[in-house]
Amino acid sequence: MSETEIARLREEIAQVDKEIVALVARRLHLAEQVGIEKQLLGLPLRDPDAEERVYSRLLAACVTSEISESFAEGLSKQLIDESLRRQEALQPPEPAGKRVLVVGGAGEMGRWLCRYLRSRGHAVIVNDIAGPLAGLPFEPDLAKGVADADIVAVSVPMTEAPKVLRAIAEMRPKALVFDICSLKSPVERELRDMGTSGVRIVSVHPMFGPNLFPLSSGNLTFSDCGSDVAVLEAKELFRPSGASLIDMSLDHHDEFMAFLLGLSHLTLLMFARSVSKSPFDFGGLRRPAGTTFSRLSVASMGLLEDPPALLRDIQALNPHTPFVHKRMREVLDDWERATRDPDPSRFYDLVGHARSYFGGAPA
Repeated sequence: MSETEIARLREEIAQVDKEIVALVARRLHLAEQVGIEKQLLGLPLRDPDAEERVYSRLLAACVTSEISESFAEGLSKQLIDESLRRQEALQPPEPAGKRVLVVGGAGEMGRWLCRYLRSRGHAVIVNDIAGPLAGLPFEPDLAKGVADADIVAVSVPMTEAPKVLRAIAEMRPKALVFDICSLKSPVERELRDMGTSGVRIVSVHPMFGPNLFPLSSGNLTFSDCGSDVAVLEAKELFRPSGASLIDMSLDHHDEFMAFLLGLSHLTLLMFARSVSKSPFDFGGLRRPAGTTFSRLSVASMGLLEDPPALLRDIQALNPHTPFVHKRMREVLDDWERATRDPDPSRFYDLVGHARSYFGGAPA
């Protein structure tokens, strides 16, 4: 083996080391969230049964990968000890004095919202037609919940959001009100009407899923619906997350999301659909690996785990989706013509244009 090859392998090892540290950091973050819940529920720090499950899980994984039992034992001890150290060092969240009603808290983003707000010391109450959410106070009466709340967060499906917002508007809330809909067209009229009537209303869009880590790597948009005060209050609510807080006009939000969200989804859906209609069974290639196919497969499978109704709403409820469809067909035609052209320069030009857009050197 040449020294060049040794150096290359060491570079790969260094990259793997970074990935290991990143995964450990995410695990410790999750352990800290468990620690916060333990504090709120008054549970003891140590859980011998849970620790035994960690060891058994790691041992089984190590045996499958032909890694020694002693390594599994050492790894589990290190992870458990560091998790306990982090949990022990946690300071209970200072009571923020705010009573937050999360309407639709049983959904995935609703649960994320509940966890985040609880971690900031807010008293979180859930109202959801699905029923109570384990570990959180439940208020079945929406009117009572709104009347008692300092903050009302609406986290319901986009098809239900207009009705919920209209119901809240009729209650003339004194609370700060915000929705977290991925698209604003379905609720734009309700948002503007509430702003005009004097409700402290703002439209928020967490541009990430419920499992984002670290949260500071995410973006949240804030759309003014007629209340500058509401925008400022909502930003202060999320500022401790470390995420980027972005002002976005209600008029242009969905046009922007048609490309950022709708196009991204549609591209992966097209890939998944095209592969599923192929005459081949790619089997084991649908795993994390170095090929473009495997990376797209992993991304597609992650997207397909989302509720089908949400995936459809992202496409169907955005009035700018037809333009995205038209643009995709035009671009596909561009690539088809460039591929068929005997002169490769047209294809190279398309690659160069794409590279320059993403900050790379032209082809």
